[in-house]
Amino acid sequence: MTLGASARLLHSETPLGVFRRLAFPPSEGSSYTTGMADTPSFRERYGEWALVTGASAGIGAEFARALAARGMSCVLSARREDRLRALARELEETRRVATRVVAADLAAADGAERLAGAVARLEIGVLVNNAGFGYAGRFEKLATDRLRAMVQVNCMAPVVLTSRLLPGMRARGRGAIIVTGSVAGRQPLPLHGVYSATKAFDLFLGESLWAELRGSGIDVLVVEPGATSTEFQDVAGEVAHPGEPPERVVAVALAALGRQPSVVSGWINWVTANANRFLPRAATARVAEWVIARQTPAEMR
Repeated sequence: MTLGASARLLHSETPLGVFRRLAFPPSEGSSYTTGMADTPSFRERYGEWALVTGASAGIGAEFARALAARGMSCVLSARREDRLRALARELEETRRVATRVVAADLAAADGAERLAGAVARLEIGVLVNNAGFGYAGRFEKLATDRLRAMVQVNCMAPVVLTSRLLPGMRARGRGAIIVTGSVAGRQPLPLHGVYSATKAFDLFLGESLWAELRGSGIDVLVVEPGATSTEFQDVAGEVAHPGEPPERVVAVALAALGRQPSVVSGWINWVTANANRFLPRAATARVAEWVIARQTPAEMR
């Protein structure tokens, strides 16, 4: 980049845009062009169908709405079939897209395999590995079965679904895989240690696939939100605290898809996610414990 071009870039874009463009140039072989993420071209780029897990609420439901708005038919999956069917009706009526509802419990040992089998006849162009949950508290106070289920949903389900659906994308030469990670995966998180570890797994898996699939026509992205205004806090047993709207998280993700391997939603979350670059790891862990303790009920600390 020449000095003149650099000056024009600095004057014409926001600091966030400059940072993203310099730090994360477009992937080789990516179909991304400036402004494309905001146009209804996903169907042409990736194919007709998207599969969204954890689609009954929160970030998953917003991914489904955003993809339908871009012309994609949606397979909606979660445990709560009634909510999925209500969302399916909404998408069909407001966006005129086709939908499929597949109720699945990804905490079950065969849950991801069953879901993959249910969509085997569809050409899934976009896979959104969004299903996941947290479980807050001191480690020895947490139930082993629920910890096992969290690892199954947060880690094994994305591995199995991606393994089953990626070969079809490779054969077609196009597709996208989105993983809902978390800033929790960027640092140790006392009182949320297993959840933090599962999100580190998701981050490394997604970024590794991004590198493997460069030049293949398949885009991969890990989106890393912080606290979000969803059911997550209730399910995790946290004390209620403010969060980012889920539709904003989805907008950040779809704007970054095809440009970079991962994206943190929100400047404050970006600073939090990168604190361990500047602080000793022991200090990062202690600060994180101080923050999470205030979001954890006293009886679980």
